[in-house]
Amino acid sequence: MNSNSGLTNGKKLIIVSMMSAIIIMLAIVAFIMAFDKDTSRTIMIYMSGHDLETNGGFASTDMDAINPNLVNLEKTNVLVYTGGSKKWHNYVSSDENAIYQLTPEGYKKIQTYERSNMGDPNNLTTFLNYCYDNFQTDRYDLIMWNHGAGSKGTISDEYTRDMLLLYEVSEGLENSRFSNKKLETIIFRTCLNGSLEMASTLSPYADYMVASEEVTMGASGLNVLGFINNVNEKDDGKAFGEKFIKAYQDQMSKMSELSFESFDSTYSIIRLNKIPELLNKMDTFFGKINVSNNYNEIARIRSTMHQYAKDTCDVDDYDTVDLYELFDNLKIYSSNDAENLKNYLKNDVILTNWATNIHSNGLSVYFPYNGGNAEKSAYLKIYDKITASNEYKKFIKEFNSNQTNSSYSFAFNLTDKEIKSDGKEFKMKLTKEEQDNFTKANYMIFKKENDGFYTPVYVGKDAKLDKKGYLTTNLKNNLIAFVNEVDNTKEFFTIMQIESNSKNKEYTTSIMLEKIDPNLDLKDWKFDNGNAHIIVDKKDNAYLDKIYLITKEEDGTISTGGAIADINSYTHIAVPYFRYKILDENGNYTSNWESSSTKYMFEAPIDKYHFETSSLDEGDYYCVFVIYDAQNKPYYSNLIKIN
Repeated sequence: MNSNSGLTNGKKLIIVSMMSAIIIMLAIVAFIMAFDKDTSRTIMIYMSGHDLETNGGFASTDMDAINPNLVNLEKTNVLVYTGGSKKWHNYVSSDENAIYQLTPEGYKKIQTYERSNMGDPNNLTTFLNYCYDNFQTDRYDLIMWNHGAGSKGTISDEYTRDMLLLYEVSEGLENSRFSNKKLETIIFRTCLNGSLEMASTLSPYADYMVASEEVTMGASGLNVLGFINNVNEKDDGKAFGEKFIKAYQDQMSKMSELSFESFDSTYSIIRLNKIPELLNKMDTFFGKINVSNNYNEIARIRSTMHQYAKDTCDVDDYDTVDLYELFDNLKIYSSNDAENLKNYLKNDVILTNWATNIHSNGLSVYFPYNGGNAEKSAYLKIYDKITASNEYKKFIKEFNSNQTNSSYSFAFNLTDKEIKSDGKEFKMKLTKEEQDNFTKANYMIFKKENDGFYTPVYVGKDAKLDKKGYLTTNLKNNLIAFVNEVDNTKEFFTIMQIESNSKNKEYTTSIMLEKIDPNLDLKDWKFDNGNAHIIVDKKDNAYLDKIYLITKEEDGTISTGGAIADINSYTHIAVPYFRYKILDENGNYTSNWESSSTKYMFEAPIDKYHFETSSLDEGDYYCVFVIYDAQNKPYYSNLIKIN
């Protein structure tokens, strides 16, 4: 009995040992499977070519930069939904919408649709559902490729000029399979979409957002989507996003090598699951601010904040500012809440931030101020349809109501002011009430022409209000001349100061690029408008840094696509300048002089011009201060003679 019992126990011991070994092996296999789980992904690119493709082939370049020999196509699907462009520079047809799959032999068209509006959320839904239904993988990433419009929306169609507004982006995602299964990462290869409003829109549908607060750049022949060649199928959202940002940084570096000096560039990675708590904290903070009682002070703060697109491309409409900087500027109303918000934003919400300026901390926010009333009304209507901080929504609506309040009665009287001048520096004394209603000031230098008209040659933004109530500015070495090297003639034109730093001064002006070739048919001649970015270094050398191409939409708004002009593809460059009738027939100053403009153009061959700094010559020059009140209305001083 004892012997049999011992044998049984021995067998049991063997069986237990074998089972333990099996369990350990199964655990190892489970661990390996768990570790190796996320080894397949589908990258979906929603690509509306628009004028970026039509004029520069940017979309084609980005598509073709993705090399099938470098992508592990057994575990990574790359799918592109194309449309929205009147002309493609590769195999894509402008007469249809289509889905292309990257194969070992290159792109293969796997689905065709009738040409339709890329700004229609149904097309986004169609694309997402097709990818999900036909390509089952562990990870899904979406890249939005086209123009962006800040807190308004993204992805514009060249045929319709329609775009996906924020609530339409939400609609496109909500109606897709990804309303239940989250996307891992959504990347915006667009301008200005790194906003709180976009992050709030995406938070139910994705883990990470990668986007830029600022205008994004591109140039013919350069790409960013080539980063997909370096993506490992096991890369999480952070690694995936950082590889995209690195590719964008590399593109910026290459653009600098092509003679472009400096770029105001940003990109960040946002943890979208942290956005709801951020909105709750904002409710607490902004709920404590009484806008009506503090409007003038808040307006003064807002007037001097860095505004995206305005400070780079001189476009007012988007009205977005850095969210972290806004919290910091408003901390006088609730210091503890502001610090709490700043810390949460920096440490929890923003995973990665890259910026070339001190203003950008990773996420922008809409704050209506400089845009026209129609634009602000349109943006605020969109705000009502998206998830947002209710108290912040109330804050900006009350601010806008105060700014547009028709009962606001204060007006600056600048016709009879105490002026101090030594030919280089001007000082103008403001009353105490004027100081209270003051937000910012610019100044303009005019040259009086022989026919009695005046040409504005400089707009400065560095007029400061000192503690004694004097508005002060310095006129030394601020003019820039455009020189035609063919006949060595030069002309002053309207140049606007952007900002100054320890290294350079930066300016902007309107410019026209022309391709005039007698060997081409007249219809093939090309005329493009742009905003020139001009640098003046420490040695007072002035040179063209870059030209942002601009597009005027059918409704008159300006589109900033971030496209940098290849000036070598043009034959001529021209600067427009205007002359104004500032004095009436009796010699009296008129405040509505801007309605009396006459336009002129000064032109030179593309390889026969340069810019140079210049002092005032022997002409007849005058200065005008432009003061903005708490409602952002400008008031002009009299002409002040420069001795």
